[in-house]
Amino acid sequence: MEIAIPLIMGLTLIWLIGRGTPWNAKLMTLVVTLAVIVAILLLERNGFWPDAFRR
Repeated sequence: MEIAIPLIMGLTLIWLIGRGTPWNAKLMTLVVTLAVIVAILLLERNGFWPDAFRR
């Protein structure tokens, strides 16, 4: 549940923003969003993420 709810919320937000846009713009939005998520996870797991942002 810790991952499912934010994932569903993010995908819903992408869907709402992307209504009426071409499919390639939606695809690029999804790719950029996933890249940001992966970058944050890598920074956090490798110890480069500031302690102030951790729980």
